[in-house]
Amino acid sequence: MVAIASPGIEKAQALASLTGAARTYVDYRDLLAATDVDAVLTAVPIAANARVLMDSVAAGKHVIAEKPLAATVTEGREVLNACAATSKVVLIAENYRYRPDLLKAQTIISSGAVGEIFAFQLSVKFDIDAAVRKIWTERSWRQDAQHPGGFLLDAGVHPVSFLRDLLGEVEEVFARTLDRNPLIKGPDSLVMQLKLINGVAGQYLALYTAKVKHETVLQLSIFGSRGTMELNSGVLEWSSGPGTGERVRFSRSDRGYFGEWCNFIDAIEEVSPVISTPERALGDVEVIAAALLSATDGRPVRIGGSC
Repeated sequence: MVAIASPGIEKAQALASLTGAARTYVDYRDLLAATDVDAVLTAVPIAANARVLMDSVAAGKHVIAEKPLAATVTEGREVLNACAATSKVVLIAENYRYRPDLLKAQTIISSGAVGEIFAFQLSVKFDIDAAVRKIWTERSWRQDAQHPGGFLLDAGVHPVSFLRDLLGEVEEVFARTLDRNPLIKGPDSLVMQLKLINGVAGQYLALYTAKVKHETVLQLSIFGSRGTMELNSGVLEWSSGPGTGERVRFSRSDRGYFGEWCNFIDAIEEVSPVISTPERALGDVEVIAAALLSATDGRPVRIGGSC
């Protein structure tokens, strides 16, 4: 690490002290002008994601950018246009695309173990007021989000990316939002029905105000003609009925973060292509945008339509 930029210079200096000799900047554009900077990580409030990412691409840097790709679908398409004009690597840091349990689940489905999939249930349940979540909710840009959807976009792209990579593209959504937490302005929970292009139908519950004993950051049940597969708390199980089945347990500490960084480096060194591309990331934003529109209008919304 050779340079760090932050509007709060004290934060930049504190991080620099851990790295040795990294320079610090208040303006990220001064960092981008540095000729000894080859690649950058952009980790900024969501409302600034698209602008900072596009500036980094225009500066000729390899970029690993925090999710979501952009605050809106329109901004996301502008980002895609900017990325199309560079030969540099651009990876969106959606760690769920690199989770070992996703890779294993893809293998099981491809093997035909659960047969033809026809339905699913996906849920996320935790409390944004819990002490462990304060590191998230104490951020002013999360409490008073300047991007559409607020926390629903911020946290929602994670399970949506997992679902799309595992079961296929979403065709239509019908959604309702909830606003239960006074600290977070805007909606804080989402209930949604989805239809996938391949005909699979499912339910999605993202409840971020749930006073639960055990948090559920990703719970997924998949129903097929030959069996069922379930994922919860790092355990993946699949069976063909009572008394049957197999189970694999994954480390809860590995949610794909190491894998996304390995992919970024490998792509720069031309060892392997980018998995979490800007195009894939825009699809995640489109689903959440469609859900927000559906909740506002009270009608189903097709992806790629009026959102």
